[in-house]
Amino acid sequence: MKLEEIRNISVLGAGIMGHGIAQSFLMGGYPVSLYDVKGSILDTAKAHMKNNLELFRQFGLIGEQDIPLAFQRLSTHTDLKAAVEGSDFIVEAAPEDLPIKQALFQRVESFCRKDTIIATNTSSLTLREIGAQVKDKERLVITHWFNPPHIVPTVEVVKGEQTSDETMATAYGLLAKIKKVPVKIYRELPGFVVNRIQVAMVREVFDLYEQGIASAEDIDRAVKGSFGFRLASIGPLLTADLGGLELWLRVCENLLPHIQSSKESPKALQGLVSQGHYGIKTGKGFYDYALDFSKEELDAAIQKRDREFLNRLKQLYWTDGK
Repeated sequence: MKLEEIRNISVLGAGIMGHGIAQSFLMGGYPVSLYDVKGSILDTAKAHMKNNLELFRQFGLIGEQDIPLAFQRLSTHTDLKAAVEGSDFIVEAAPEDLPIKQALFQRVESFCRKDTIIATNTSSLTLREIGAQVKDKERLVITHWFNPPHIVPTVEVVKGEQTSDETMATAYGLLAKIKKVPVKIYRELPGFVVNRIQVAMVREVFDLYEQGIASAEDIDRAVKGSFGFRLASIGPLLTADLGGLELWLRVCENLLPHIQSSKESPKALQGLVSQGHYGIKTGKGFYDYALDFSKEELDAAIQKRDREFLNRLKQLYWTDGK
């Protein structure tokens, strides 16, 4: 299916990722059918989308009239067939559980048209595994979104072993049309691009923390105020070009022998998890939080994060304010 033929979108799963993905397509002007197994999950998703759209309005990224118009384009379903039978592009955002995704893909294929593109939001499973029971594998593709998906611009578009060039091009074009920043990845590999880079970085970060080289606060401050600040505007390869590749070669030769290269999970991370410290939701992680940290306080922390992200989104990606 070609980009100009895409009219209706379906999103399967209304959780943290699913409702944000649905919102992105709604803001892009597309009718969206949002599916989940329980009506209560869909009601919660709609409440989150209303709050998120209001934040976009406050930042001048959408108009006041755009909020009711977005909801006019939204339909919710607990019946999978009703959610996908008229769809041109389907995004599966179910839990990262292979049997669940496989069963969902098999059912979706039996309900949707033969030319409908079916995408998965997986971050760790392969398209070959997820679509094992799907007959027409040329229409399958990975679109890997990042949390919060309605704000973070990048979406990785990953080509499976049998994904057609047309499917790849349509998925890429559709995401660009709704103001995302799609990235083409021409073959599947664990972690794709972004998570491989991120894990390589945090392996060293966790090791520095474990050695007591710097506190959690100072490590975060160092990253945010240096290459974190810089990478928001220019990527790592352009950074290298601007700095001089001969300099980067010397830096790599000098530092790589000393950089953490273990293939095991970082001990600092293992230690915290083994003690039941999972971060903000348990009151302790690399930072300490109040033990009576309430849901309201967590919601406030997320909203503060989203406001900072939206300000960056407006400045770097939505410069026309529309």
